[in-house]
Amino acid sequence: MAQSTSPRPNRDINVVLAAHDKELLAIADVVGVYAGTLQDSQTPCLRVMLARKNPESERKIPRMIDGYPVVIQVTGTIRALDRP
Repeated sequence: MAQSTSPRPNRDINVVLAAHDKELLAIADVVGVYAGTLQDSQTPCLRVMLARKNPESERKIPRMIDGYPVVIQVTGTIRALDRP
């Protein structure tokens, strides 16, 4: 997975997400990835959702991808809702 510590991203965050989502989803316990923001609600980042806290999986997730910070969230298992 191409990692960069560049302070300024060169590509749109959605392009970066599309380029790396399959690699991230292949990591154990990763149940989703999306483009979001940091806690400041302004700085774009990639968010990786984990089904459970797993230090081994967390070590495999880069902290920065193509200039964007990566934030790990433990969300639990993701399930589709039933149709009404």
